[in-house]
Amino acid sequence: MKSKFNKNIATVASLTATSRVLGFIRDVVIAWLLGAGPIADAFFVAFRIPNMLRRLVAEGATNVAFVPVFNETLEKEGLKRALSMARSVITLMLLVLGIIVVIGEFIAPLIVGIIAPGFLNTPTFDVALHLTRIMFPYILLVSIVALFAGMLNSLGHFAAPAAAPVILNLFMIASPVIFYKHIPFFKSPADAIAWGVITGGLFQIVLQIHPLKRLKVSIKLSLQFEDPRIIQIAKLMGIAALAASVYQINVLIGTLLASFLPRGSVSFLYYANRLIELPLGIFAFAVGNVMLPAMSQASAKMNMSEMSSLTGRSINAILLFTIPASIGIFVLAEPLITLLFVRGNFSFQHALSTAQALRMYAIGLWAIGASRILIQAFYAMQQARTAVRVAWATLGLNIVFCLILMPSMEHSGIALASSISVIIQLVILLFLLSKKGVVISRMYYLHFTKMAASGVLMVLCIHPLLYTRFWTDGLSTYSILMLGTSVGIGAASYFTFLWIMGIRRIRY
Repeated sequence: MKSKFNKNIATVASLTATSRVLGFIRDVVIAWLLGAGPIADAFFVAFRIPNMLRRLVAEGATNVAFVPVFNETLEKEGLKRALSMARSVITLMLLVLGIIVVIGEFIAPLIVGIIAPGFLNTPTFDVALHLTRIMFPYILLVSIVALFAGMLNSLGHFAAPAAAPVILNLFMIASPVIFYKHIPFFKSPADAIAWGVITGGLFQIVLQIHPLKRLKVSIKLSLQFEDPRIIQIAKLMGIAALAASVYQINVLIGTLLASFLPRGSVSFLYYANRLIELPLGIFAFAVGNVMLPAMSQASAKMNMSEMSSLTGRSINAILLFTIPASIGIFVLAEPLITLLFVRGNFSFQHALSTAQALRMYAIGLWAIGASRILIQAFYAMQQARTAVRVAWATLGLNIVFCLILMPSMEHSGIALASSISVIIQLVILLFLLSKKGVVISRMYYLHFTKMAASGVLMVLCIHPLLYTRFWTDGLSTYSILMLGTSVGIGAASYFTFLWIMGIRRIRY
């Protein structure tokens, strides 16, 4: 069983890593063509809507509402009954989201005005509105992808769902490069990227269909909504989207507030957040997606001991990598942003502003990954209300911290507020989960302490390289080698210190 978990985690992590690398290339292309000015701000506001809902649906509602109920049905009533229920859920989601897309196209001005009120009565608002109307239907496409992925993960197939973001990034890269730079089909690079989102969404669906057919899962629609589990999933999805994706909602609030700050602030936060998502995607989301079905099965059997073990092991595996990632990104923020993005319309001053936000986001990176596991534990036990209450509380705290920090720190204050709120969320979730009988072993807390200590010692090893300021002359063979050396020395020293402290093997 453990070797199967390891294999699945490795599969998801490798494909997710590929997606994140392509995501970086995508963002490099966007920075090259759009820079960090008004057009970029407009695009990121427009893209924030489908991108956030992708997280809410794919990594929120589907994972924490559909998957646990699907697995419970699979465990107790068999595959045939579970698939029948899934077809009804797919049909219901198509109907509901189809209506939402139509309504969304009509009320797009209101949506953009709510997300970026600082853009009202400016040309940036008109561009954001135009791009929002292009990309809004992606909400429907990604919802289908999410449900198909949830079914495949529950049936033990993890490759196609993990590869879906690869397809999206490829189309977002290829569309502006081919149909704007080489073939002037689109008048604006932002339009080309937006249509790449829609085309990528269609091909993401196609990617899921083949493995479903190979598993002999017929893809049909069903209007049989009388199953009480359909109502149960619908209710869970409605509230799961908020509780499971509070970090993304925090980011959305940051976008709203940043629209009142000097131009470029929305872009600085976007580029910084994209770098934070790399370790989250490779480690936190990979481990979470693989472990959720096992958590759901343990909960269905009322095995709290197994739930505690799965939760502790999952957090242990995530923090092994996200703790040094948090510390390393904080220290290497400026060279990372400079070497990745400074070219074309993205200046060195843009890099400095983005690095400020990146450091503040890095403070809470490890907590985001750990919180994801704890939230999934609540939903595996189908206790949505508790997670929702915590989500509302931390959202309120995030707004308060933003308003306190923005006057002095501007956009970087928004990033710091997000990190503070997610750390508080983690503490609350740990406390409440222990009250439900899911207790993290003291052994794991000792491991976490040793990881943090190793991360601090890691900084001492790579800090001398930063005195050379190797990144100030831009991208070159020398700067790439120096950055690679810094990362390599950091990783080697971190794991060496862990070994010295007695952590020789991480089990999950």
